[in-house]
Amino acid sequence: MPPPSQPQSLASVLSELVDRYGYRERLDAARAVEAWPEVVGPAIAGVTEQVWMRHGELHVKIRSSAWRHQLQFQRAEWRARMNEHLKAEVVDGVVFR
Repeated sequence: MPPPSQPQSLASVLSELVDRYGYRERLDAARAVEAWPEVVGPAIAGVTEQVWMRHGELHVKIRSSAWRHQLQFQRAEWRARMNEHLKAEVVDGVVFR
C-alpha cells in the first residue's frame, strides 16, 4: 500500500484493510447477530435462544413454536429491518428454527 498523499482517518484505513483481507463478511455477520435483540425488541429477544449467520442467512432459534410460527410470516419484514438497522445489505434471509 503506497503512502497516501493526504492524511486518512483511522476508520477509513481500517475499513480498507478489512476489505483487503476478506474480513468484511465476518464482521457484518457479527454485527447482525449482535443487532438482533435491539431490532426485534425485548418480547422477541426474550424467546430467542440462539442467533447465528450462515452464508448470508440469519438463523434464529426460537423457544416457542407459537412465536416461531408467527415470525415465519414476517421473515421478509425482519430481513428489511435488520438491513435498515445495519445500513447495508447484510442479511439475505431470515430462518426461524
